[in-house]
Amino acid sequence: MLSRINRLKKRKEFNYVYKKGEVIHAPNFIIHFVKTYKPYIQIGISVSKQVGNSVVRSRVKRIFSEACRTNLDQFAIRNYVITPRQSAKDKSSVEIEKEILSVLKKNGLLRGEKNV
Repeated sequence: MLSRINRLKKRKEFNYVYKKGEVIHAPNFIIHFVKTYKPYIQIGISVSKQVGNSVVRSRVKRIFSEACRTNLDQFAIRNYVITPRQSAKDKSSVEIEKEILSVLKKNGLLRGEKNV
């Protein structure tokens, strides 16, 4: 699980990212991101009821949370909201992790690359 400091928790924080941020569409998820004034990354994961029942949604959220936690040092310093799509419920954690990193790399959102 992501540490407390690296989580977006409040509805106001999520809405700010949705309203002011940019969007990246991937086959299994959508990433909203916005620059932050804080010196650390914050990530929120929002799983829609369309993905499945509560058990499935919790599993998907845990998979995405773990994929982000293990690669947190590679993310550019931004606030992110990740919204898994329905197709993500059938994917393994390794597939999700690879897709997140490839999408971030393609869009210049990894540390050490040209940031958006």
